[in-house]
Amino acid sequence: MIPIKGYATFDPLKHCWIGSGFKTEWFQDLPIYKNDKIMDPLKKIAEETEEDFQKLEKLLQDAGVKTYRSFLDIDKVGSLKNIPKPPTVPRDNFAVIGETLYAVQGGQPGYGDVLKQIPRKNLDILQTDGCISTAYICRVGKDLWWDVALQTKPEIFQKYKKKWEDEGFRVHTSNRGYHSDGAFCVVKPGCIVTLDDVQCYEKEFPGWDVLYLPDQSWPKISPFLQMKDKVGGRWWLKGEEHNDQLIEFVNTWLDDWVGYVEETVFDCNMLSLDQNNIICNNYNKEVFAHFKKHKVEPIVFNLRHRYFWDGGIHCVTQDLYREGTQEDYFG
Repeated sequence: MIPIKGYATFDPLKHCWIGSGFKTEWFQDLPIYKNDKIMDPLKKIAEETEEDFQKLEKLLQDAGVKTYRSFLDIDKVGSLKNIPKPPTVPRDNFAVIGETLYAVQGGQPGYGDVLKQIPRKNLDILQTDGCISTAYICRVGKDLWWDVALQTKPEIFQKYKKKWEDEGFRVHTSNRGYHSDGAFCVVKPGCIVTLDDVQCYEKEFPGWDVLYLPDQSWPKISPFLQMKDKVGGRWWLKGEEHNDQLIEFVNTWLDDWVGYVEETVFDCNMLSLDQNNIICNNYNKEVFAHFKKHKVEPIVFNLRHRYFWDGGIHCVTQDLYREGTQEDYFG
C-alpha cells in the first residue's frame, strides 16, 4: 500500500503520483480520425506528452522517489461523444494534508488504480461539487494557505477548515478563484517565488526573501496571443495558431480537457524534491540567482505541451508522501 503524508511543499519527496494524456486511437470511430490536419497535431500532443511523462518519471525515480501512474481506460467511460479529460493533472483533483489524501470533487475517471493502493484510513473521498486540492492549498508546516475554489460549497469549506484546525493547522484563506500553485511557490523556509502580491508577504511571511517576477514570460509565448481570443485564453499548441479546424475540434470535443492557461504562464509551477533541489520548467536568470542565493539547485525539465494541458510540473504530479512533520516556521 502507498503511505500518505504531507506537511510542507519542500519536505523530502518519497512517493509521487504522475498523470497521463490520451491516445489518438480513442478517436478512430469519429469522422475527424481521417482528417490529417486535425489528427497530426493531436498525435503530436499524445506522443510527446507521454514521452515527457516517462522522462519525468525517470527523473523522479533517479532521485529516489517511488512513482505511480494513472491511465484512462477509454473502454470503461462510455460514448466517445462525451470524451472525458484524461488523468493529466492529479494535483488539480487531490490534496495530501497531514496523513490524509483528500478527494473532494464531482468525480474524475482514470485515477482509481492509484486510489485503490492507498489505505482507507488515509483517504477522505467526498463526491460533490467543489474542490480540495494542493493546486489551491500551499502547505508550510502548521500553516495552510487555501485559496477556496469558487465552486466549493460553504459547508464543505467549513467542514475542512475546522477539521484541519482541529489537527493543529493554522488555515489562511482567500477567494481569488485561481490555482495558487501557478502564481506563487514556497521553495523552502525563507524563500518564495511569486508573480505578484498573491499573499500579504510582509505580514504572513515576515522576513522571508520574496522574488517577484515581472511579465517577462509573455514574449516567450507570443504566438499564444494569436489563438487566445479564439479559445478564450484556455489552451495553446505551438505552431497551430491558425489551424481553425483544430481549434473548432478542440473547442467542440475536448472542451473539458482545457483549462485557463494564463494562470500558469510564468515559472512558478515547480516541484520541490527537498529544500535544496527543485524541478522547474526552464531557465530564468532572476529565478536561478534567487535559487543560488538560497542554496537551491534547479533541475530544468520542459513539458512541451504544458500550455495545451494547462499543467506545469507541479500540476501533473501529486506528492503522496513527504518526510517531515507539522513544524511551526513562524512561531
